[in-house]
Amino acid sequence: MQNRMGNQPERYSQYKKGIWLYLILLIFEGALRKWFLPGLAGPLLLIREPIVIWLVFVGFNRGWLSNIYVRAIVTISSISFLMTMLVGHQNILTGLYGWRIYLFHVPFIFVVGKVLDRNDVLKMGRFILYVSIPMSVLIMLQFYSPQMAIVNRGVGGDMEGAGFSGALGFFRPSGTFSFTSGFVIYQLLVGCFLFYFLVSNATLPSQQRIKPFLLWIMLGCFLLCIPYSISRTNLFQSILVLAFMMVGTILNKDSKVKTQLFRLVPISIVVLIALALSGLADDSINAFTDRFQTASDVEGGGAGAVSNRYFGGMLDGLVPDNAPFFGYGLGLGTNVGINLAGGRSPFGYELEWNRITNECGMLLGWAIIAIRLIFAASIFKRAYASLRKQKDMLPWMLSIGVLLTFPQGQLGIPTNLGFSVILASLALASFNKSVIVTKSSQGI
Repeated sequence: MQNRMGNQPERYSQYKKGIWLYLILLIFEGALRKWFLPGLAGPLLLIREPIVIWLVFVGFNRGWLSNIYVRAIVTISSISFLMTMLVGHQNILTGLYGWRIYLFHVPFIFVVGKVLDRNDVLKMGRFILYVSIPMSVLIMLQFYSPQMAIVNRGVGGDMEGAGFSGALGFFRPSGTFSFTSGFVIYQLLVGCFLFYFLVSNATLPSQQRIKPFLLWIMLGCFLLCIPYSISRTNLFQSILVLAFMMVGTILNKDSKVKTQLFRLVPISIVVLIALALSGLADDSINAFTDRFQTASDVEGGGAGAVSNRYFGGMLDGLVPDNAPFFGYGLGLGTNVGINLAGGRSPFGYELEWNRITNECGMLLGWAIIAIRLIFAASIFKRAYASLRKQKDMLPWMLSIGVLLTFPQGQLGIPTNLGFSVILASLALASFNKSVIVTKSSQGI
């Protein structure tokens, strides 16, 4: 049975609703944990798990998950789980918590990539961008409010606040998320869609466009949130997304897209001048500049900061910290897993590749890292081909989000895991000009 874009069989609509609920919960589950249901902050951490498990079982049952990536990562992680129970920490709950990342969340990417089509991706992109406007207002309110204020309430109603230390007496705001890292990775998703619409909006059918004045408001909010976040990661990823848009526009053979870029430059300059003259960003820019300078001095300047945070950190993580051959066991590099195992971990777990090699050992850990790298590279390769042959900027812009999150994103953190999954799955779905969902459907 064939499904054309916007005309899928009714029985698949429930799967789409499940994916929409996943996205909404990803953005607002922190608000539930901080403000609305603080007494359930612990269980709410796993509120998206039933959706993932349900749709993955659907995917396995319908034969949507027969691709090499799912087979490989499920097989390798299953071996690691077995070793966790035999020679690792042997805590079943901790092991299951770590195993679920590979058993359910990675396959979930391919289920979403089968169920959604390009039209769905654009609908979600518009939703994400519309949410970014009130989110920006909330960020600015949190920036100026004391940590004891209700807008800065921490997980479980913690009166000490959810903000992380920033600079000049200001704290890094968290938005609707439990911690500031959630907001930063959310901004990456916003940036991918925002810069896509900025250069491609005029080429879309009228029902898929965003009104131009709203796009400029969204751009202003996005730019304001860079200093208000007091996050160097937010700045670096924003620069990379902008660079991808510029490169993609140059490589794109569609003259309309190039025309939009030429129009974008002067309007962006006007937006920046307006923001500067308004004084809205004065305090945040001062705080951001101070933190950037202080942290860069510690890490050997701006280049050292980039190297230590990204490239150096990746390579350092390839060698585990005196871990056994099969590692200490799955889940022991996550906060939840550590608490389930008694509250102590034998290794540091801030770097993702270090977490993987210590949990799984060097052999299995390298295999998992290789799968993540190859998958991200395959998305980039397909996106480049789509850009050059079909003049399509959407997969190209989403591919930078995949490259920045999937190979070395901290999948042990539920919010980061959620955004890595969403970015990868939306990138996959963006290739679907029309979707055919059958039992024999294969992944990329």
